[in-house]
Amino acid sequence: MAKLVLLGGGSPFTPSIFQTVLEHKEVLSGSELCLMDLNDERLPQLKKLGEVMAARNDMQLPITTTTDIRTALEGADFVFPGYRVGGIEAMRQDFIIPTRHGICGDETAGPGGTFMAQCTIPATLRYCRLIEEICPDAWAISYVNPTNFVADAVRRETAVNFIAICDCWPGFRSSLARILGVEDKDLTARAMGVNHLTWLTQVAVNGQDVYPMLRERAKTFRPDQREWSDEWAFSMRILDAYGYLLVCPSHPRMYWEHDATMAKRRDRWEDPTIGGRTQSMIEGWKFVDEMIAGAPYDETRPHLAMHHPRHAIGIAVSILANEGREWGGMNYPNRGSIFNLPADAIVEGSCIVGAAGPIPLALGELPKPMLGLIQHILNWQELTVDAALSGDRGVLYQALMASPYVHNMLAAKEVMDELLAAHADYMPQFK
Repeated sequence: MAKLVLLGGGSPFTPSIFQTVLEHKEVLSGSELCLMDLNDERLPQLKKLGEVMAARNDMQLPITTTTDIRTALEGADFVFPGYRVGGIEAMRQDFIIPTRHGICGDETAGPGGTFMAQCTIPATLRYCRLIEEICPDAWAISYVNPTNFVADAVRRETAVNFIAICDCWPGFRSSLARILGVEDKDLTARAMGVNHLTWLTQVAVNGQDVYPMLRERAKTFRPDQREWSDEWAFSMRILDAYGYLLVCPSHPRMYWEHDATMAKRRDRWEDPTIGGRTQSMIEGWKFVDEMIAGAPYDETRPHLAMHHPRHAIGIAVSILANEGREWGGMNYPNRGSIFNLPADAIVEGSCIVGAAGPIPLALGELPKPMLGLIQHILNWQELTVDAALSGDRGVLYQALMASPYVHNMLAAKEVMDELLAAHADYMPQFK
């Protein structure tokens, strides 16, 4: 039994956490699941849903809710940060302001990524210092973006047992299994690089290298999600050029296809409904009530896909049960895991996870054609974290200009000034 705390527990993703916990009934039965959120609007609805789902599955799962972080952390064994500082509107600004100045807007890359880090790092460090005080032995398993920047800041400033993960990897892995026509248990797949620029470098089925087969089958694969079709076509162009698949093609596409990416970002993100997400949210919360009334869980619905929570909760279960299981999409100090990247860089790769936590695998050398861009991104990442920790506007400007997205220093200055104003409430280091 354990106490699991969801920071941002009022999220539309919380029902998928419930479903995943139920899948691990043998290990987690009797555990407490605490939903902590600064806004309590959705907490009663989600608490009811969790209780109903647990009862239907004959599982003991006490669910508590709170808006007080100290109450939530008391006695915690696992803490799952899952918030977006500033919400959807802050994300929209990270997209539209750079794009208006001719620089691609993105949530985790370019100026948008730099500023998301400026907002997220102070909040995450506040939570981590409370974890150090209240539940110092707890594990924090974080999806909070930009995950590599956050991991770097936490590593520099605290001693928290912090595991930073990316949900691109489990979704990509499930696609690999479908392309190859195999069960997940028979698949060994490893990718390496930095967050949102990782490359699939190894893939095997029952120990047999199947990358040549994958390269052939990928060309005829059609993703289920309509919006992924364009990204998959881009992935195929990358595969032809480099011989390797990108794990998360949407964020780094700007590096190779500037004009198409700019057009897509400009058309979508100027719309204040953010491409229909507002309606999607409304329908999602309506379905929560339907599930409470008896509707079965439906992982095909927005926010209910299972690869996200199976990653985070699965890692917690691997620690509790000392499974020694391999997990990808992990962000950690390199220290030799990727042979030709700096030892102190935060990289993304695979770890073995047991009671001692994650232990990175030795993944070998990153292929030479990808090396220069990733080294460039690492420098931008470190400068961005320097700015977030120091509150130095000069360093912030240097961080923006270090991004591969930025090609105009005057535009970068205008973007910086506008995003400083847009996110002023979330960046105490610059006041």
